[in-house]
Amino acid sequence: MSKKNRSQSGFSLLELLIVVAVIAIIASLAIPNLQSSKKAAYEAAAISYMRSWTSAQELYRMRHGTYADADNQLVGDGFIGNPDPDAQGYTFSIDNAAGENTRWWGKGWPTRAGITGDRYFYIDVSGVIRWSLSGNATVASPPLGDPGP
Repeated sequence: MSKKNRSQSGFSLLELLIVVAVIAIIASLAIPNLQSSKKAAYEAAAISYMRSWTSAQELYRMRHGTYADADNQLVGDGFIGNPDPDAQGYTFSIDNAAGENTRWWGKGWPTRAGITGDRYFYIDVSGVIRWSLSGNATVASPPLGDPGP
């Protein structure tokens, strides 16, 4: 009787375990970077949206004689787009009193703090965006670009 010579093809269990381990190491390094990149993108989108309020508020005041007291008024007049907090990662509010014609202010905060953003933002008629890590930003908070306290 003769033995048939079979060629072995495929990977050994050890080779597969090594490949899985390498993939796990790469994933453990990449996932935190991906999450911080998403958070930075959400914050950048929030800042951009709030910057649009400055010109939109002036256009609104020229048309109505007062500043808008809610961002949906700016949306309704077509001066800004309607933000989707789930897609943008932030929720926004213009907080000045109705009929105000000398000043306005508003804020933005992460929809899920620590996940969609770490910073809370504030903007007013000056157009300067301020930030805080410990809750609502105010006029006393450091401006963007300032490392803060």
